[in-house]
Amino acid sequence: MKVTDLINLGRKALKMFDDYIAEKKIVPPTRVYIRHFITDLEISETGCRTQGSSEIIQKPDWAKIVFDFMEERVKSLPEFKQLVQTIAKRYKRNINKLAQGCNEESQTAFWLETFIQKSIYEKLENDVSEDTIIEYASLFKSELELSPIEYGYKHYLEGIFLEPESIRINDNVFIRKTQKEDLEYTRDMFFDTPRPRYMIIPSAVLEITVIAKDERKCHEYINRIFNSLRLYKLCSVYSIETIRTKRTAIWPGDLGHSWSHKSCSSFKKTTITESEIDTFVDFINIMEQKLNFNKEDKKYRTLYISLDRYNNALLEAIDAERKLMTTVMGLESLFTFEKDKGENAFKLSIRCAKLLGFIGFNVEKVKKLIEEAYSYRNKVVHGSYISSEVRKKISEMLPEILNYLRVSLIIFISCQEIGKDKIVEMIDKSMISKDAHDDLKKLLEKNIGNFIKLLKE
Repeated sequence: MKVTDLINLGRKALKMFDDYIAEKKIVPPTRVYIRHFITDLEISETGCRTQGSSEIIQKPDWAKIVFDFMEERVKSLPEFKQLVQTIAKRYKRNINKLAQGCNEESQTAFWLETFIQKSIYEKLENDVSEDTIIEYASLFKSELELSPIEYGYKHYLEGIFLEPESIRINDNVFIRKTQKEDLEYTRDMFFDTPRPRYMIIPSAVLEITVIAKDERKCHEYINRIFNSLRLYKLCSVYSIETIRTKRTAIWPGDLGHSWSHKSCSSFKKTTITESEIDTFVDFINIMEQKLNFNKEDKKYRTLYISLDRYNNALLEAIDAERKLMTTVMGLESLFTFEKDKGENAFKLSIRCAKLLGFIGFNVEKVKKLIEEAYSYRNKVVHGSYISSEVRKKISEMLPEILNYLRVSLIIFISCQEIGKDKIVEMIDKSMISKDAHDDLKKLLEKNIGNFIKLLKE
């Protein structure tokens, strides 16, 4: 199959469609919609203010006309039938990878129909050009050859606010303030229901483009970006809604929506200021690369578990006692071994205090707070009674303990090449050996030296 075969078929179908409309003197029926839009929007660190309106609009409904045209004129074309047979024979193996268990010719016919329909709708909406036909045809062949596909994701965020209008993190990632257009939506007049995200106005919008063969790879990259955002500062950033686009010529479903499937807590919010843009960009890019490890690899298992517990403590809509329990368990994953059983509280507090002391934390305060947090953790685990006074103390200390976990995670992730066991051994030796102390200090300066100020905040 040649791309020119697809281009010629596309051109012919568009010409035939014009003739079909003229011949039958077709005037498409109109459909009534209601368009909701924002007239005034103000978002700040502390909240938001919006004012909206709506209007009735009408749009031509081409769906049945295009369907009838495909059935009556296109599917019976000799060129269409011949191309179906050629593609089905040549790309049989790839077709079955894209649509397992299918009939190759039926599946190919469906994809060709989609290709032509996309071209027709593009013509109806944007007056399709020659370049568009060539682009769709090239994309069709590329997908058949299992080439990587471009995916675009737009995440409407809660938990993070920007002072600047926008920040370009890298070629694939862009974060910006929410705009009026983001909150606009159109619904069928008779099925007008509000979109879930309008219960919460997003504080920012994160746009990510990924080119991949497998959408699973996209999700892994997106998760690394979100984890990096949550590690940059102690912030409960999450996506309220996601709009996904897929650059495809063969699949009808090139646009998808999803909403947060669980109740999340905006436990801590943060603001990215104008003055910290460079640090923010550097941190997100470096941390995303460092987070690209295999969670199933035994070497990184405890690191992944600790990161997962950090996210749970930040995001889950649970009480402060369980958040503290989860946070302490995250610290345990990093700083203790199975053989430490019975000495966890002591070893956890002293190791964490020693490590954070290199960055400038008050070691006595860190040790005392972790020991206290561990005792509260035990009360929660064993179901002991927790008084209102203790609950108040837990709520007050939780942000600091969570920050200890955040900073520790950044250190362990940044130094992951030497492994968790080796890092903990270096911490233990640094308490009794000046040489070991100096070696650990050099290791930290090498891996996190550019972010010491950020970690101390």
